[in-house]
Amino acid sequence: MKEQSARPSGFQGYHKPVDGEENPELTHIDRGTKCGEYLRRYWHPVAMSSELGDLPLCLEILGEALVLFRDKTGNLGLLHRHCAHRGASLEYGIVAERGIICCYHGWHYNIDGTLIRAGSEPEDSPVYQRVIQGAYPTHEHNGLIFAYLGPPEERPPFPIYDTESIDGVEAIPFSITTPCNWLQVYENTQDPIHVLHLHALSSGVQFGAASGVEQTIDYKTTPLGMINIQSRKVNNHIWIRSTETILPNCNQTGAIYEEAESEKYFQRSAMLRWMVPVNNTVTRTIGWRFFSDELDPRNQCDRALVGKESIDFIGQTEDERSYTERQRQPGDYEAQVSQRDIAVHGLENHGSYDTGVSRVRHLLRQRVRAIAVGESALHPSPGPNGIATYIQDCVTPWVEHKHGTLDQTEMLTAFGKIITDAIISSDHLSASQRREAIREACLQAFDT
Repeated sequence: MKEQSARPSGFQGYHKPVDGEENPELTHIDRGTKCGEYLRRYWHPVAMSSELGDLPLCLEILGEALVLFRDKTGNLGLLHRHCAHRGASLEYGIVAERGIICCYHGWHYNIDGTLIRAGSEPEDSPVYQRVIQGAYPTHEHNGLIFAYLGPPEERPPFPIYDTESIDGVEAIPFSITTPCNWLQVYENTQDPIHVLHLHALSSGVQFGAASGVEQTIDYKTTPLGMINIQSRKVNNHIWIRSTETILPNCNQTGAIYEEAESEKYFQRSAMLRWMVPVNNTVTRTIGWRFFSDELDPRNQCDRALVGKESIDFIGQTEDERSYTERQRQPGDYEAQVSQRDIAVHGLENHGSYDTGVSRVRHLLRQRVRAIAVGESALHPSPGPNGIATYIQDCVTPWVEHKHGTLDQTEMLTAFGKIITDAIISSDHLSASQRREAIREACLQAFDT
């Protein structure tokens, strides 16, 4: 028997460090920082369409003060907030037929930042040749407004994912603000063991009861980023869930209240969301919550709760419950925000179940450093249904292995690998063909 080393003695607070390295390479997102330049090579949602009325909307995105508006022609503009003339805020600008007019001296900018009229300056003034207001391209899509804040010559095509156009699925936009660094919100999606503890054992069952069943966990790199593979035996079924990271800051997860009671193959996303840094210490999670009979057979979800600073499951915002309630039953918000404004990576002590967090940091670090040395950002190509993604739930009957050579943990792990290979190898197929390929892999898995 291997002899265990002695554990440290207690009451060592005086000798333990209280500060450390916060990993600015991945956490700092201002313009000119490594991660900030990486993130600026992608489209990000910046607001819900419903937030934008007839007045300009103040925004901060990636540490930049901006103003979003819709001119009277219906075109969207996203401009630097402070007028290039004397710095007055365009949040007080007059929305015009074309563009916006600064209230202070009447300087009039088009949605691309070009100067239409410099107030009382004569039309032959040299200011027209040298002044342009900072502006960024926008794209409105299915109730969300996206923006690209990077070099204009590197602007990628707007991405549309395969989970956005599934028959019978309703997409409702939402936007939630979390007062902490973007990375600790994002990497939580690759920490599947927290589902067992935070959402079941620590606080009581917050989502589906099946989520509290012990699981085997594996990880796989995909063309878009990575997935974690959670494999559980739930009564007489085996449930394989793949939760997806789409780099640089997008996530998809499965049905919130999945109970793995009935057979299903390649059930798709319940949520497609981006963790967008407002600045280094505030994150805005924006995306769509998906609803369908398949995703919510018991009608446990509530469309009416999805929107601005609100979503229909527990533990995502500060204002949904009292402080005492949040202490008694903490959720994702409490766990993420309480890590400090910016989590101090130098004080962490990782265990074997932190593989997903370490892996997503590693993938991000690779991409961040590639941009820093002049490489181009990686952007996926669309397939027959848009950009193929890897989020899914499979539930299939449990059958004891005919050879009896594998215990339950080994069998769950082996089954998860077989299904994961099918998910990734079928990404070139149509949605129906892909579902059938994964169903076949499930049926054949017990014969291997």
